[in-house]
Amino acid sequence: MRRALAAVAVVLLTGCSGGGGTALPTASPLPTTSPTVSPTPSPTVSPTASPTPSPTVSPTRSPRPSPTATRSPTPSPSAVVAARQLWRLPTQRHVVALTFDAGSDVGYAAAILDLLKAKGIRASFGLTGDWVRANPALVRRMAAEGHQLVNHTDRHLSFTGYSTKTAPLTRQQRWAALAAAESAIRSAAGVAAKPWFRPPYGDRDASVDRDVAAAGYRYELMWTVDTRGWKGVPAAEVADRVMAELQPGEIVLMHVGKASTDYSALADVIDRIRAAGYGFVRADG
Repeated sequence: MRRALAAVAVVLLTGCSGGGGTALPTASPLPTTSPTVSPTPSPTVSPTASPTPSPTVSPTRSPRPSPTATRSPTPSPSAVVAARQLWRLPTQRHVVALTFDAGSDVGYAAAILDLLKAKGIRASFGLTGDWVRANPALVRRMAAEGHQLVNHTDRHLSFTGYSTKTAPLTRQQRWAALAAAESAIRSAAGVAAKPWFRPPYGDRDASVDRDVAAAGYRYELMWTVDTRGWKGVPAAEVADRVMAELQPGEIVLMHVGKASTDYSALADVIDRIRAAGYGFVRADG
């Protein structure tokens, strides 16, 4: 009996150690590389795969512009633009722009509008804020009849001081003069003068060009010929001066005030320009 049990024990030990015990781990159905093919990304690379941009780069991707770059009233030096002076319209067409400044008394403004309407002409009017506030009905009529309104500042102060022998206005003073006139024109006529500006006395320099551009005025309406009607020269001389400078894009400077002879010469000026084969346009085209 003891011999039989010993024989069975030998058989059992031989069956368990016959190489099978060391091979089981290599036959395991779980691959050793399974963590690298898992559909869940490794935690060490997940931030770069996230749909939310990294906080360190998010400001450059934001759709909202930087307030300091776009909302500051003072442009950066690299963004400063100077207004363009128009002494003649940039055209080769046979057209003339009649422009009238209104900054003192009402003068012949209504009669000038009547004549322009009868002749089928649209002109440009440089208006001060003072004049607009005193004559809002005429300003509304100008706009309604298709004339261009140009900012001639609030009280006709020289921006450089050259003609009035005064100190130049500061940038803030220039902006205030433009803003007050613009507000008066908008209130009276419901239209904007911007981006057109006519400097009082024609006084301008590089600093004026920059300051008015920073305020939104891209064009400084100058002139090809000053009729000098405001000095009281005879009406015939007014017309002769205009015709002596006749050319494509000529800009004629006239005034509406009662001291000016421009209105007395206006019908003759219009007829002679047309007889020469020219038409009329506003300064802004």
